[in-house]
Amino acid sequence: MTRFRKRPSPALVVACLALAVALGGTGYAAIRLPANSVTTVQVKDFSLLSRDFKRGQLPAGPAGPAGPAGPAGPGAAARWALVNASGAILQQSGGISSRHVGDGYYVLDFGSSVQGHLIFASYSRSSDDRTGAGAIRAGTCTTATNEGDNCATGNDPRFVAVITYGAGSVIPVDHSFYVAVV
Repeated sequence: MTRFRKRPSPALVVACLALAVALGGTGYAAIRLPANSVTTVQVKDFSLLSRDFKRGQLPAGPAGPAGPAGPAGPGAAARWALVNASGAILQQSGGISSRHVGDGYYVLDFGSSVQGHLIFASYSRSSDDRTGAGAIRAGTCTTATNEGDNCATGNDPRFVAVITYGAGSVIPVDHSFYVAVV
């Protein structure tokens, strides 16, 4: 019986050579390149990830509304709270207190100035509040700029006033809501 040995195809030979050159090139670069010789000119934009850097080499990013030492911590995107119709906080990101000041009128203390930050407010469908709701307003408690108003609890940029209205959006009525400061 005659044995037939199959020779590798030219394509396989070329592929193996290309693989050897590619692996050898990265090995060469790892061994032969001097330290700090790769600069921003050689690095493609957006190609590096946070894992490509040592701990502490990248800045933490902007601090959240509470500031660098506050409950939001460095790089926090938003602080938020879920408040029920009676003014009690059901859930929150941390460091927020709430007061029910009057019918549909709530003031939340975020612990540090929220002036100049984006404020979102929306109704919640929490189990304690399934009634019809109208408009909802939210803003800082400060008259220092055109972005806020003087609240029943005082003129303080740490405070956010939220007013919830009943159907028809005329009379303030107690409703549960979410509020977020970004």
